Amino acid sequence: MEKMKKDVGMESEAEIEAEVETDIIINYPPWIIVSPKGKLMVNEVEFCKMFLQNRELKCIGGQFRDMSGEVNEDEIKHEISKIITEHIVEGVSGKVKCVTETLKLHCYSEPPTVCEDEIHLLNGILKTDGNFTVERRFCTNRLNVEYESSAPPPEMFMQFLSDLLEPDDIITLQEYLGYLLIPSTRGQAMMSIIGNGGEGKSVLGTVVKDIFGGSMTEGSFRRIETDRFFRANLKGKLVFVDDDLQLEALPTTGYIKSLITVQIPTDIEYKGRQSFTEKLYARFLCFGNGTVKSLRDKSYGFSRRMIILSAKPVTPNRITNPNIADEIIVEKSGIINWFFEGLQRLIANNYQFSLSERAKLNASEMSSDNCNIIEFLSASNTVTFVESAEISSTILYGCYSKWCDDNALTAIRRDTFITWLKTNQHKYNISYDYNIKGENDKRVRGFKRITANI
Repeated sequence: MEKMKKDVGMESEAEIEAEVETDIIINYPPWIIVSPKGKLMVNEVEFCKMFLQNRELKCIGGQFRDMSGEVNEDEIKHEISKIITEHIVEGVSGKVKCVTETLKLHCYSEPPTVCEDEIHLLNGILKTDGNFTVERRFCTNRLNVEYESSAPPPEMFMQFLSDLLEPDDIITLQEYLGYLLIPSTRGQAMMSIIGNGGEGKSVLGTVVKDIFGGSMTEGSFRRIETDRFFRANLKGKLVFVDDDLQLEALPTTGYIKSLITVQIPTDIEYKGRQSFTEKLYARFLCFGNGTVKSLRDKSYGFSRRMIILSAKPVTPNRITNPNIADEIIVEKSGIINWFFEGLQRLIANNYQFSLSERAKLNASEMSSDNCNIIEFLSASNTVTFVESAEISSTILYGCYSKWCDDNALTAIRRDTFITWLKTNQHKYNISYDYNIKGENDKRVRGFKRITANI
């Protein structure tokens, strides 16, 4: 009898355990798999279906995006981790990594079509012709601002600009900031705003960052040319901002010139991945105490792409408002309308920027700083341009080298000097010739219609 009671008790306990185990299994979500040995595993496909039930998430070019723009992958991983750890506490990091990669495959999408005449805002799409539609489509460059056609003029922002720049330079800035709204490089220019410090350049950078949101990236302008992996940060961005431009000369400028003007896909590369081509349209907005310099590029091709605006000097009685950026950002619906006016004017002018004489002079001075040959040729006591004159390349280079020594400048290499003159001979009305009279009546290479004052 006692044995029978014990058996009955044992069976009851087993039945209870089985019932408890059954209840637990039933209560597991569909993405949990229980192995024969009772180990809990993640059904990655079912998890992804569950994860995407109440959200529109796409993976474009390896980057998660939703309707508002980029979604940080670490945030996705954190959310996945929180869900998984409700049921599984072992090997979580590995499972999260695997699920994240599966999620990328599950919500993979081709890049959306980029339209140069569309500006994507939080509440719709604004066409460059002024038509606005309340429509939100997946895009890679949504601005962090709502469109309000009746938004009041940004009075505080305009007052700030009048303290920062001359009126004719404000017009140029308006066109360039409007140019940044669309994914296009038709303007073929970058902008730098230079000053001695304290003028408020960084305030403008802060306002731009808030308006462009995830459509903007920032960093060191120099790294775009020197770090081949850094360039991938430009993918899908409308603007790149450097608010502390380094004055160290760039070793090369080929990639930057290409990005400013190119309208075809460009080769970019991530670490540990095969390079690929992507159409980049990020434009550059830099703030600093001086202009961009090139170590080796002495051509006009670099300086002609630069729009350089000079900030007004800070007046002695100027009162600094530490909250001015926050106060200006409140006006951003009006500011975006002001940007748009500049864009429409730029398009009407066939993407030719309105440049003040001051801005043109800045570009010319930058060209001279990058290439001291220009200053050498313009110095009245160095060379003379005469129709009947001629000079050998050796004598002309010797004159240039002496002028550099006298002015504490570094002379560029002989072959670079000669190549530059040959490239720009029409600009100075000179001509390269293989039959110039040299020392001891020898016939050597040189230039006609120029002579050195030695």
